[in-house]
Amino acid sequence: MITMRHQANQTIRRIIQLALTGLAVAAILNYQFFLDQYALATFQPPSAVAAIQARIELTDQARAIFYRAQPRIDNKATFNSDCSTSKGELELGCFYRGRIYVLQIENTDLAPEMDVVTAHELLHAAWDRLGRSEQERLTTLLEQVYHGLNDPALNDRMAGYAKTEPGQEANELHSILGTEQVRLPAELEQHYSRYFKNRAVITAAQGAYEGVFTSRRQQLEGELAAIRSLKGQLAVVNQQLDAYKAAGRIEQYNALVPRQNNLVDTINSRIDAYRLGVDEYNQLSKSLDSQAITDTESTVQ
Repeated sequence: MITMRHQANQTIRRIIQLALTGLAVAAILNYQFFLDQYALATFQPPSAVAAIQARIELTDQARAIFYRAQPRIDNKATFNSDCSTSKGELELGCFYRGRIYVLQIENTDLAPEMDVVTAHELLHAAWDRLGRSEQERLTTLLEQVYHGLNDPALNDRMAGYAKTEPGQEANELHSILGTEQVRLPAELEQHYSRYFKNRAVITAAQGAYEGVFTSRRQQLEGELAAIRSLKGQLAVVNQQLDAYKAAGRIEQYNALVPRQNNLVDTINSRIDAYRLGVDEYNQLSKSLDSQAITDTESTVQ
């Protein structure tokens, strides 16, 4: 005979079993949430990382993803090891094996790019957490923007990713457009607002970084044009000297020689300055080999 006490005990056991099952299910469904909370409570970002985090104005959701990735700023040697870069492969950051690594940029003019790189890698970590259906929805939006830009530099960049990271083109676009493109469709802006309180501070940092190279390249291109103009003037003087010499007009020849010497000295001096500027520019952009200047000028004898 089953007593009422026995029935009550069975009922209690069933309730406890159901409760434990519910907790287990909840834990499985919300494991990301629990891991995020643990990371937020325990990870202490290094001071340099914390400064970047503050500048790029992360939301709470993004901060959890960021802390889960244990971001670190590396010197070049450590960075190459952490990101497993190959010889000749030049990068500024990576999201590798669940961790974010950013290369320390020593030049103060270019250092703001570390903010952009950090945000770029964070978006890779965020992409990995999206469901397939959301990734597919975003891929459509990202590709529409990409094809609408028709940017040759970006096209080359994406072609490179297609070779080195096939199948990850949408992932890369998600990070590139989110950190470098000033204006995006409302639906994409809404998506990125999940991670950044003010995405404009990131695109502004990218613009400032590119502006350093643009300004210096324009200065060098102007100097190169001036050198070539002076060489044109020297060619005219040389022709005139040859004509005077052939005609035996020694007085006119001698009168023009100082002009020739002055042009030669000026050209050679400006070429030396130009070469120094090119060396400085290429040193500045050594992590971006596509930026290297190859135009050269030979001195005049």
